[in-house]
Amino acid sequence: MSEMAMSTGRAGLRAAPLTEVLELERIDRGFFRSVHRVAVERPLYGGQVLAQALMACGATVDADRLPHSLHGYFLRKGNSATSVMFRVENDRDGRSYSARRVVALQDGEVIFSMAASFRAAVAGEEHTTAEVLPVRSPEQCLAIDPRPELALQVRVQDWSSAEKFFPARFWVRPNCALPQGEPLVHAAAIAYMSDFSTGLRRRVGTEQLGPSLDHALWFHRLPRWDDWIFVDHRPGVSAGMRGWYPGTIVHNGHVVASLVQEMAYSRGS
Repeated sequence: MSEMAMSTGRAGLRAAPLTEVLELERIDRGFFRSVHRVAVERPLYGGQVLAQALMACGATVDADRLPHSLHGYFLRKGNSATSVMFRVENDRDGRSYSARRVVALQDGEVIFSMAASFRAAVAGEEHTTAEVLPVRSPEQCLAIDPRPELALQVRVQDWSSAEKFFPARFWVRPNCALPQGEPLVHAAAIAYMSDFSTGLRRRVGTEQLGPSLDHALWFHRLPRWDDWIFVDHRPGVSAGMRGWYPGTIVHNGHVVASLVQEMAYSRGS
């Protein structure tokens, strides 16, 4: 396997190719199971279950209908060493839009729930109110090693705070080539990436940033993600032991997706 397809992380863990991470086994109508597992029990990366849930939903709609939005809730901590079951509900198939709901289960408990909407491709006028442009190219930015099992390559332009713990503006690409002619896989790969990092500070006073609570993603365009894309996370709002932030995803100078995420804070020392 090529160097780009697999890298070795800390403690001997390896990042599997992203295409392998996204793979699902169809169990029955509307029922799917994840194939990828790691050998060591670790908390399940939220972007992984988010992307797999989108793959499950996408497998139940017509091939010409692509995801344009998703809204998910992280309900329980998952285990990356255990398969995840996905149960998809068909809410509606209209002339242009299809709506799906999905729950992800481990050990009989729901760890994640999501609603997703799909639309047939259509041409329309395009307008962006604000430009998001990187200051430096990927080659000019700092390469970092994210979580050892994370199937991404990351180069950081700016950090969310002076402690340089969370990248706020960064370049990112998958650790393997994604298949051509399969836009759902590219959309799921972007969804996988969209839960990486945050625009929030690691600490606010005595409060320590914790897990993701909920996540929303809108696809304005579906690019073929075969090179670097730029992600711009902006500082948001912290209140009531929760933090909220928006983000923008740019490919070849075009805003292709927008995200918002809410995360929990906990009392620290």
